[in-house]
Amino acid sequence: MYSSSRAEIVKRHDALRDAICDVLELSYDVLTIPECLGLLESLENECRRLPVPGHALINKLARQADPTELGGRLPAALADRLRISRAEATRRIHEAADLGERTAITGEPLPPVLPATAAAQRAGDIGAAHVAVIRGFWHRLPECVDAETRAHAEAQLARLGGASPR
Repeated sequence: MYSSSRAEIVKRHDALRDAICDVLELSYDVLTIPECLGLLESLENECRRLPVPGHALINKLARQADPTELGGRLPAALADRLRISRAEATRRIHEAADLGERTAITGEPLPPVLPATAAAQRAGDIGAAHVAVIRGFWHRLPECVDAETRAHAEAQLARLGGASPR
């Protein structure tokens, strides 16, 4: 990932919104069943990728915004602004902390806590249910499990979650 300008960020988010508006206008009557299935698969893949930029935005807010600026604590501010429950806002904050890129105290970028899961989500290979299972497993691992074993288990779960059933 590279540093982006404000203009580029706005331009790309506007293009995403425009593309979604264009897709919403389509009629699928002319497609064959295999074409429908292929487009559904493609749509699912892209939907699975959409939380990734949200992780970056949430992590930036968690790092830099104070409650005065937000109008309250981060979970309440997200819940109000996004019209979601506080439980959902809290889930997203915790998920972003595990799957989003981080920043060290000294300012250098750090990889996600769950790098294989984050990569699988970015690729669209796993969805929200997969992420929930992997995060749940990860957070329930006893502290006596060494870092290498943890990393191997997380990578294997991410790989299995994204494995095609075909």
